[in-house]
Amino acid sequence: MRYSSMKAVKLKFKTPIRIGELGIGLESTSEILHSDTLFNAIANALVDINGDLEEFIERIRIGELRISSAFPFSGNTYYLPLPILPYDKKIKAKFVSKDDFEMLIAGEAIDVKSEDLPYRVFDLPKVSIDRVTANTSIYYVSFVRFKRNCGLYFMVDGNGRGLIKPALNYLEDEGVGGKRTWGLGRFEHEWNDFSIKTPSNSNAFVTLSLVIPNDLSSIQYWKPIIRGGWTLKGKQVRKPRMIMASEGSIFRYTDGGKLLDLDEVVGGFSEEVGHKVFLNGKSFLIPTVVNYGD
Repeated sequence: MRYSSMKAVKLKFKTPIRIGELGIGLESTSEILHSDTLFNAIANALVDINGDLEEFIERIRIGELRISSAFPFSGNTYYLPLPILPYDKKIKAKFVSKDDFEMLIAGEAIDVKSEDLPYRVFDLPKVSIDRVTANTSIYYVSFVRFKRNCGLYFMVDGNGRGLIKPALNYLEDEGVGGKRTWGLGRFEHEWNDFSIKTPSNSNAFVTLSLVIPNDLSSIQYWKPIIRGGWTLKGKQVRKPRMIMASEGSIFRYTDGGKLLDLDEVVGGFSEEVGHKVFLNGKSFLIPTVVNYGD
């Protein structure tokens, strides 16, 4: 066995958080703070505090700095996404404990059970008033509330604490996720040593971030996710929709992914917005064993 050492950054939320995704509407919320959202939040914070944005982007681009998506934790128990392998279709678990994850990536057959995760999703009723008729209607907005000493964490691999920590200090009061003007997504954060025990006989990789593959043939098993949304800084413009490989996807071989300049997708996009816009599709790969059978 080998150990992949890095840092885990815990986000302990003081208020509920809303994490929207394309297609799920206001009445649903994600439990994952995806790596592209984290990248955007840190980058926008660096702009606001006059941090070294160019250095942050360059380190991500060349792979000197990697950030994963953010997954649940409870105290000292860390959860990770279930690797996307051809399991029994009856398995419904989204996350497994780090101990179970390490056994799964070692190729061990274990009884995967749904974990009692440290949060609950609740709906807040809101009233919409028609500006013309003054008729009212009720709709619901979903949020995630974490238990005490619980929250989300993401992994940082590489030399980036000096860039990321000041941005997170700023974001603690600004919040992350949706509906921040309502006071949502505010947190305290802490850095901890973190390692994942990885197999020495690995024959594939599992990603802990969203990925835009450089080579589609590198994908072994995957679940696609569509990303889009709106720009935050400068002129608000709808971003092009992009298909990415979701967390837990399996790659046959190393694929670093892409930090995509959206000008490559929509010509003149940065000119319309007023600044460069990037989509973080860099991979966060962990060695794994895939049992292909006889």
